[in-house]
Formats: sequence, structure tokens, C-alpha cells
Amino acid sequence: MMTSAGRRAAPLKQQGIGIIEVLVALVVVSFGVLGMAGLQLTGMKQSTNSFNRSKALMLTENMATRMRINRPGVVNLAYAGFDSGANADYCQARPVPYCQATSSAPAQSCTVDELAAFDLFSVSCGDWGSAGANDGVQGLLPEGARLQVICNDAPCAVDSTYTLSVSWPENRTASSGEAPEIRQVQMRLRP
Repeated sequence: MMTSAGRRAAPLKQQGIGIIEVLVALVVVSFGVLGMAGLQLTGMKQSTNSFNRSKALMLTENMATRMRINRPGVVNLAYAGFDSGANADYCQARPVPYCQATSSAPAQSCTVDELAAFDLFSVSCGDWGSAGANDGVQGLLPEGARLQVICNDAPCAVDSTYTLSVSWPENRTASSGEAPEIRQVQMRLRP
């Protein structure tokens, strides 16, 4: 810019960063950090969901294997119509006889129907230890998980197919008032 005398005015020197520029930079960085935290939370949630699905599939396959091994129990309809969620205290009592060896006792002799009841207990509740049952559907999955063994024919016959189902609530938090999504793994089986 020229002055009336023909000389240029000295340009103004910037003395530092203005407070507005600092605030804008802070806002931009804050949004970036919040976005990264949101991505981390979503990743953790999806990881938990898929881990629960893997556990449910493993438990469903365990039940199918037990039913294939105890074919006479299937023929006697000892597995049909089972629902671990029907009795809230189901895992509180150790089944008698206990058909599996433990560190303190050998396996007890069981009939095919007693073995079926033991199989249902083992998959639903897990092995009985010093603190009770653990590592079954109700111990490995979120609270409210259940195992169902449903005969697909009415009346159930020797050659009927079965649907094995493990379901559990997902995405439930203590502070959330929303109802959880019910996830489920199903397997059709002809033992």
C-alpha cells in the first residue's frame, strides 16, 4: 500500500497465534478424539457379540454330540422339551447320580435317562466344582441365556428331528433402559 508521500507502509508483523485459532484447533482435535473413542467402543461391542456367538455355537455342538452318543436316551425322549430357562434354580443342585468323574470321586453308574439329565445339566450349567456349577450356557453367556432342546414332531417319535437352541441377551447395560436384543444359535439334528 502506498502513502501519499510515495512510500510504502510497513506491513504489520504477526506477534503470535490468536486465541480464536487455538480454540478452533482444540475443537477439531476434540472431534477427532471423540470419533476414535466411538470407533473403539463399537469395536469392543462387536468383538463381545462375536465371542458370545462362538461360545453359543460350541455349546450347541456339545449338546448335539452328547445326544448322538446317548442314542438310547434320545429314543426314550429324555432330551425332548428341555428348557434351562424354565427353572431359575436349575443349576443350584448337583445332579444325582453324577455321571462324570471328578478329582474327588469316580463317575457314578447312570442309566440312559440319568445320562440324558446329566448331559442337559452339564451343557446348561457346566461342571460342578467347589463353588457350584460353572462354564455352561448360564455361566459362559450373559445373564438370561438358555438352552432349549425341542422335538420338531408332535408327538415326538424315535426318528424325529430336534432343534437345539442357545439364546442370550446382547447389548444390555445396567444404566440402559432399552430392552436387549435376543441372539440365538440353532442347530437341527437327527440323532
